[in-house]
Amino acid sequence: MLAGVVLAAALTPLQLFFRAEDAWEARALPAYVSFDTVITHNETGGAITRGNEHVVLRTFDHWCATVEIDQGLSEPKTSRGPNCLGPAYSPLGFNISSVYPGSGQPDPFAASSLPVIASVRAAHYDVTLAGEETIDDVPVYHLLLRPLNAPEHYPLRALWIDRTTYQVRKLTYAENPGGWSAAIDYSFKPYTVRNIWWISEIDASWQPAPNSRDRAFTSTLVLQNVSFPSL
Repeated sequence: MLAGVVLAAALTPLQLFFRAEDAWEARALPAYVSFDTVITHNETGGAITRGNEHVVLRTFDHWCATVEIDQGLSEPKTSRGPNCLGPAYSPLGFNISSVYPGSGQPDPFAASSLPVIASVRAAHYDVTLAGEETIDDVPVYHLLLRPLNAPEHYPLRALWIDRTTYQVRKLTYAENPGGWSAAIDYSFKPYTVRNIWWISEIDASWQPAPNSRDRAFTSTLVLQNVSFPSL
C-alpha cells in the first residue's frame, strides 16, 4: 500500500486521471442490476417531495437500453438514456464493458488478440489537483476538470479517486438540459462479495434559466438493496 501511495505522489494530475480511467474500464458489470431508491426533492421556499421506486436495469453498455419497473406501471418500461448519444455522456467519457444476454454482437471493449504496436491517449480536460480528502474513511485525491473544448460534450467537472487503487469514489457532472443548469454528484461503492462497483447516491443542485418562473431545487437519490440478478 505504501508503494502505491509513493507512486501516486510522483504522478501528475493528468496521470492520476488516466489511472482512474484504467481502473474504471477494468470494472465489469453483470447484465442486470436491481435496487430500491429513496428520492427527496427540496424546492427553494421549503417544499419537500419524497418518493420511492423499485428499478431493474440492464446495465449500461454500448446499446444503452434499460428496463424500468415503476410502482405505478403494470408493465416494465423500456427506454434509451442520454448515454446512448455517445461515450462523452457516460461517466468519465467512456463506458463500462457489459454485454446484453443473448447478444450476438461483439463487445467493442473486450481485449483484442491483435498485438499492440502503439497507443495514443487523448486528453479532453485540463486536470488539476484540488487536494487530498477522505470519503467513507477512504483517502482520495480530489481532481478538478476543465474541458479543453465542447464543454457540452465533456460534462465531467470533478473526480474523487482512491489514493491506493485509483477507483472512482465520486464524480461531478455539469448538465444544461432545457435551459436548466445542474451540478450532479454521483457516488460509487463496491457491492456484494464480488465487489461490483455501482452507484450508491446521486445528489443534484438545479438552477432554472435566467428570467424563468421555475424555482431552483436540490434532489437526492439514495440506492438501497442493490443486487445483480440473472434475469
